[in-house]
Formats: sequence, structure tokens, C-alpha cells
Amino acid sequence: MYAIVLAGGVGTRLWPRSRNSSPKQFIELVTEKTLLQETLKRLDYLMPPENIVVVTGESYATLVEEQVPTLPKSNILLEPSGRGTAPAIGLGLLHVARLAAEKGEKDPVVGSFHADHIITKATHFCQVVAAAAKVAEQDYIVTLGITPNSPHIGYGYIERGEQLEEVDGLPVYRVARFVEKPPRPTAEQYLETGRYSWNSGMFMWRLSLIMKEYKAYLPDLYSQLLEIDTAYGRPNSFKTLVEIWNEVRSETIDVGIAEKSQCMAVLPADIGWSDVGDWSAVAELISAVKSDEAGNAVIGQHVGLGTKNSLIFGSSREKLIATIGLEDMIVVDTKDVLLVARRSQNQEVKKIVEQLKQSGLDKYL
Repeated sequence: MYAIVLAGGVGTRLWPRSRNSSPKQFIELVTEKTLLQETLKRLDYLMPPENIVVVTGESYATLVEEQVPTLPKSNILLEPSGRGTAPAIGLGLLHVARLAAEKGEKDPVVGSFHADHIITKATHFCQVVAAAAKVAEQDYIVTLGITPNSPHIGYGYIERGEQLEEVDGLPVYRVARFVEKPPRPTAEQYLETGRYSWNSGMFMWRLSLIMKEYKAYLPDLYSQLLEIDTAYGRPNSFKTLVEIWNEVRSETIDVGIAEKSQCMAVLPADIGWSDVGDWSAVAELISAVKSDEAGNAVIGQHVGLGTKNSLIFGSSREKLIATIGLEDMIVVDTKDVLLVARRSQNQEVKKIVEQLKQSGLDKYL
């Protein structure tokens, strides 16, 4: 089994802790490990480090090397610019094919995972991935569907069709359809039916099958990937990659392949998953581990009077954060920025980031 870990995005919704120089996959949020380190720690139970490929931006190569020293440097792949998950995964697949060929493996199962997600039930996650790999060996593209616990409108949904089989005690279903982020009334209906899962963006597939699907549904990208592969190992190969990459169209693996493929299966799973999409999600994750008697989720040193149901996130053990009369608030303190927001408005952090860009305050991004 091989894994492709996508580690190239910039999490603007977790500003000011997540910055251009150190996006959320490279920072500690709930534990003392970064999200990237936690991701590879989970995968270490399933495969050796040499079977893990990390795809990241050119400016983050050093961060990956420093945070995951056990990962072979040759398995850190650099994309010149963000083009969505389909091209990034494509780069990873090319390298997996080379690694497998070196070992004499003809058609391995490959998983695609995000470096900036949190999974609190790591043992069950490993069981689910192992089961999904067995299904993938039967020429299915298997997506891990997250068992929903609320009518979340920030996630895509997967409707399951008939049951295909049961693997290691876990039911596997044919995918009936993918649904983009629905309005709340629709999401509530989905929960009532019991037929829907959240779309986690995690997939398992045979190498030969996914390359066939690229050729069928993303033929231009498939041809560009072949050009990139031909240039691999030659002088100026990265220059060639940049030239080809500039012509690559942005596309997600979901829209480009998963929503069109006739080979889709879903394995519903309760693995304690979160895409950590905003500060409220961070607060919920921290509260699940520890919260004070007033329901506050706290990282760092905090003293509060009349403060409840708030997130207090400090970035320095030397600095004390003191609050009075706060309720349902978010306080995030960094070396150079202090964010204070109502918890109900935490999605608007992205607007602050846009305002900083427009005002030329790039040093705070």
C-alpha cells in the first residue's frame, strides 16, 4: 500500500495562526504535533515511510523535511503552484508508479489523504483504510464517507446506493451520487434518511484504475502528466514541470473523476474526522479533550472572569491572556496579531484576510 499526502494548501480561515509562511498543516492546533506530523504518524501504522509521498508547494519543502525527517527527501514532490487536488494527486501517482516499479510491484493500492485534517480515532481509521484497500483491490475507487453527526452545510455529501459487501465487519456501498454543499434544510433531510455521509476527500484505488480514469475523464491532464513523467530525472526537469504546469487547468479529484466514475464505492466511517475548517471546529476539538468548568477551550495560559463557551488560543507559554465577561467568543493571540471575534462570525475571518491583501498589509498574512 502507498499513500499520497496533499500538503500544499493555505488555510486562511485559521488566520492568524495559519499564515502564508506556515499554513495550518504545518502548525500545532490540538496536540503538540503539527497536523502533517499527525497525518504521517497515522499512516506509519499502515506502511513504511518510503511508501508515503507528500505533495506540497515549492516554498514548503524545508518545512516538510524538518517536520518529517523519516520521509525520504525524494518522496517530497513540489508543485509549482496550486492547481487543485486532481493535478496534485496526479503528480503523486507518477512517483508512486516509479517507487512500485523499483520494488517490482505491478499494480499497488494507493490512498490519497489530506495533511490538514484531524482524525481523533486513529486506530479505527487504520482499520477502515485497511478494509478500503481490500475493496480497492476489486477495481473500485473507494471513498471514506464520514458518518455525519449534524446537518453541516460546509461539507459535500455522498448518497449511498445498494450494499456491495462487508469487509472486516464494515459495510461497503455503491455511490449513488455526490452532492455539493447543501442548504441547511436539505442537509437536515439527508441526516433523517440515514443514507448520506460527509465527503472527506480521502480515496483508495488501484494505480492502474485511477490512471485509466484520468485518461477517460481528464484526458488533457493525463497527457500533461505523461509529459512530466517523461522529463523526470533529466537535466532541468523542474523547469519542464513548471512550463507544463502553467498550462494545467485547475480541477478537483471530486469533480474531475469521482463524480463521473462508474467504479465508485463508499465506506461509511466514524473516525473522529474534522477538516478543521474554522476556529469553531478548533474549539470543538479542544473541548473534546479538555475544557474548563465554564466550557472554554483553552490553549496557553488563561485567567477569566465571567468568561464562558469561548476559545482562548495563545501561541506563547510566556504570555497570559486575561478575559472579562466574554461569552461565545474567539480570542487568538500570536506574536504580531490578535484576533477577537464572535464565535458565530468566525467564517468571516477570510474577509479580514482579503482586507489585509487589499490594504497592502502582506506582512500579517
